[in-house]
Amino acid sequence: MKVLLVGVGLINGSFSLALRSRRDITFGGSDLTEGHLDRALELGIISEKFELAQGIEWADFILLGIPVDAIKSLLPQVLDRIRPDQLVVDFGSTKETICEMVRSHKNRKNFLAGHPIAGTEHSGPEAAFATLFKDQNLIICEKDLTNELLAEDFLNVAKSAGFYFSFMSSEEHDRHLAYISHLSHISSYVLSNTVLQKEKDGEVILDLAGSGFESTVRLAKSSPQMWSSIFRENKRMVLDSIKAYQGELDELRKMIEAEDVKGVSHYLEEGRKIRKILK
Repeated sequence: MKVLLVGVGLINGSFSLALRSRRDITFGGSDLTEGHLDRALELGIISEKFELAQGIEWADFILLGIPVDAIKSLLPQVLDRIRPDQLVVDFGSTKETICEMVRSHKNRKNFLAGHPIAGTEHSGPEAAFATLFKDQNLIICEKDLTNELLAEDFLNVAKSAGFYFSFMSSEEHDRHLAYISHLSHISSYVLSNTVLQKEKDGEVILDLAGSGFESTVRLAKSSPQMWSSIFRENKRMVLDSIKAYQGELDELRKMIEAEDVKGVSHYLEEGRKIRKILK
């Protein structure tokens, strides 16, 4: 089995490393950054590098682990080229616009829309590690539109990488992720910018910031290219989540202004209920 990694960063790289013990799988790579391919070879993420067209000819599975806007640009071109026995899988963080764009493509059955719910704030081949997907969720959208045998072949491989699976529509995916993932990153970037505007001295931030601040702004270390693309592609759902978040902030602000200690305490206690879910 031959797998072409289009993009050899954290996600695709970790997928390869997780399956290193599978001697029946060979990984090749294609990436716009030649240095990434060379590093992926050194790290054992891929055994061969390809120009994209050559890699498509070679592969059984083609994994798109690149920013969402790049997936939208590339996916139709890849589907135009593939054979009936090949499968293209995207690992993008938004799904509705991608799925809608190729819904009527003649080779739609050779495409599987996926989103690994795993990652770190780091990027590039050096960020990849073999256990990233251990016991993690791989969301699959619109599986019924994909060739059943090709989809099952890929899901069996993905299971070996550590995944379990959730299945939903592309609209459900984007709505849920806007609140659970995308808003978390927005909050982190906004907090980071707020602090940097008010606290110009980096040494002061370093001296006074505790683990709470560090964990809250950790996501702001993530790739701006990737996340600006996600926010644009999931614009409607992201704006809804920001509006809801602003409403909650306004409610808390009003209680603090009114010195409503009991109200603030109740509000914080309500938020604390998340501990019963995230144990």
